[in-house]
Amino acid sequence: MPPVQAGLQRVEQARVTRRRGAARAVVAAALAVAAALGGVAVPGADAIPAERVRAAACTTPAGPFSPATASVPAIGRSVSVVRVRRTPAGAVGTPPVTKRGKWLMGLDPQVRPGGGKGTVIMAAHTWPDNSALGNALLRSLGVGDRLRLANGKASATACYQVTKRKKYAAAKVPRKKAFRWWGPEQLVIVVCSGKRLGPGRWTHRTIWYATPVSDGAVTG
Repeated sequence: MPPVQAGLQRVEQARVTRRRGAARAVVAAALAVAAALGGVAVPGADAIPAERVRAAACTTPAGPFSPATASVPAIGRSVSVVRVRRTPAGAVGTPPVTKRGKWLMGLDPQVRPGGGKGTVIMAAHTWPDNSALGNALLRSLGVGDRLRLANGKASATACYQVTKRKKYAAAKVPRKKAFRWWGPEQLVIVVCSGKRLGPGRWTHRTIWYATPVSDGAVTG
């Protein structure tokens, strides 16, 4: 092979090698991101950037209101809130078991936020593939974190700060403490945790307790 042609061939081979190396790097980066997410669903249309969630003002509602969204900076998302019914046995209800429902926050009808007393009870699903709201909360929501509830027009809002996170055996949840309807207002979020025994059956419940916080303004 003539020297010039051999030289051109070596240059072309070097270019191909570089392109393949770049492609491998892109694939490796994508796999690393997927592994870090651990199966978490990509935020949908209801998600807003974490920095915007953190920047939202914490105001005091003028009275009880029905929230439409819950912004949780710890997971970098704002999710829709739906009212859920109690089960026939009186247990706290959950959002529908659907693709959309796994990223909804359920609100028990007992107490609405902004009333000043009792427990605002919320619940979210935990899925075995780690792709639901409950999974995200278990990974990231801790003591000191805040969340913000707002009605449809954000004309009424309420913020809460997590003061305690506790994991209980499913049969040993302290209902009088966690779900009280008397005393100063608190918010609790309940999700299944521990080992999955079957559809809708888990060994434990994790509960976050949160108290109202405000930057001073009044809404609603």
